[in-house]
Amino acid sequence: MPSIKGSAFSFVVEKTLKLVSAGEISQNELARHLPPNSLSILDQPIRVSEWYDIRIYAQLMEFLRDVAGGGDNEYLIRHGEHAAERLLQKGLYQQLEYLKRLQSGKETDAKGRYEAFGRDLRLLVTITPSILNFGYQQVKGDPEHGDRYMLETSDATAYPEVLCWTTQGFNNRMAATHDSPDLWCWERPRLDLVRFRMTRSL
Repeated sequence: MPSIKGSAFSFVVEKTLKLVSAGEISQNELARHLPPNSLSILDQPIRVSEWYDIRIYAQLMEFLRDVAGGGDNEYLIRHGEHAAERLLQKGLYQQLEYLKRLQSGKETDAKGRYEAFGRDLRLLVTITPSILNFGYQQVKGDPEHGDRYMLETSDATAYPEVLCWTTQGFNNRMAATHDSPDLWCWERPRLDLVRFRMTRSL
């Protein structure tokens, strides 16, 4: 079953429960918009090391976007940014700790920065199987821009659109750590292929 790790999924559940507790979302709204399997998840403790159905993640994120975010996908991008910040603070993944000493920022010439950034990206994308148990992500050169990269996820049929938006926010928060905000933008040329492309050169 295509699934997401509890370390990422727990943030969605906590955010939903916080809105319910604050009275911004009612139990009736939840019951109207979510199927029983998604509702039941909200009553269970989320374990960071367990896997959860990606479809439930998608249903909760769509609900939060439409109800709390006014239907604006910018809400999903912000969620992805906050999720990245949360994982950075928790120190659960060595790859994110590596962000603090990325090599690309130390290079002075454009070619050196490009090559170092590629090495950094190849290490950082190894976090993906720790969070998602489906899809295969690779770092590739952008065929339209010789000094840019793409993060390409194949076998991505199960990848929900809301996850594309939150991952864009996640990736951009990581890039902002080294003074490159809003570096990535997603596209989906086929149902089974999701790409995050650099919006500019380094």
